[in-house]
Amino acid sequence: MAEHDSFYRHVRDKASELRGQIDELKTTTLDATVRDAAATQCLTGINDLTFDIRNHAHDSASHDQRIYNETIKGLNDQLQKFRSEIAPRRKFAFTSVPKTIPTAFSSTVLEGAPVADGSNQSSEQSPQVFGPKPAGTSSSPTSSSFTNICNTLCLVPSPNHANGGVVLADSSRCVIKCSVPSRSLTTTNVHNSVVVAGPINGAAHVTRLANSVLIVSCRQLRMHDCRNCDVYLECSSNPIIEHCSEMRFAPLQDFLGLGVPEGSQTNMWDQVNDFNWLKAGHSPNWSVLSLARRFEPDRWTIIQSLTEGDPVDTVLEAFDIS
Repeated sequence: MAEHDSFYRHVRDKASELRGQIDELKTTTLDATVRDAAATQCLTGINDLTFDIRNHAHDSASHDQRIYNETIKGLNDQLQKFRSEIAPRRKFAFTSVPKTIPTAFSSTVLEGAPVADGSNQSSEQSPQVFGPKPAGTSSSPTSSSFTNICNTLCLVPSPNHANGGVVLADSSRCVIKCSVPSRSLTTTNVHNSVVVAGPINGAAHVTRLANSVLIVSCRQLRMHDCRNCDVYLECSSNPIIEHCSEMRFAPLQDFLGLGVPEGSQTNMWDQVNDFNWLKAGHSPNWSVLSLARRFEPDRWTIIQSLTEGDPVDTVLEAFDIS
């Protein structure tokens, strides 16, 4: 019974968080590329919650399962409605009137959940994650977003960022270091780069990362369509990879002092679930990074001492990134 109540709260709280993130997309001042990356993160979050619900289907009563399914449908409808609203308008033509887009998921689906239109949500219930702080909300966490950057070093040391989010998209030959607590990390289409972030008290969603190094401390790691990456990881749940290849994992030692996510008790860096390898035996898509490559001290000294204006090439060469 206690496990059932715990999972019900998990679904309710995650659904509320996702509704808030989708609502934030409507008010964000970020450019279209970063907004699309944020929308992709919302979709990934919905898919993750769907996966969790399916895993608990055998423990859920039919009534609860119906509520969970309605919740997922409501979230998908809400995200689809947002995407329809921002889609380019078609040229005028005499066509049949389209069906009305389904209304977004209401507060009756899960007890205590806010209405999807955001009318009952305060800034505390839906913290700013994907855009800069609105005027008059200095207590909201600040998001840091980097898009279309190349040969650039970006540091996020500000305490004002704490519990905000980091978004990195469509970039190459860059070094990103966020060494303050964050709520989330989203990277999309990044190549030949070094990304350092932690502790992340939520999920790190990494899509199309290639020929790069990811150094991260997080509660969840989801990697999609990634290739040829070294991942130094502190993770309190099973890392998940999908459509990935040539992935190498190593435990994140305390070289950088990134700390661990809130509530973390164990590092599951090597308990990787490959959604494209359901057979017996080890997946060929990932391996454990060799000890010789893990502990080259020059790499960690360079990362520790990074300051604005440092040459990017020095960091990339230390990690054998061309």
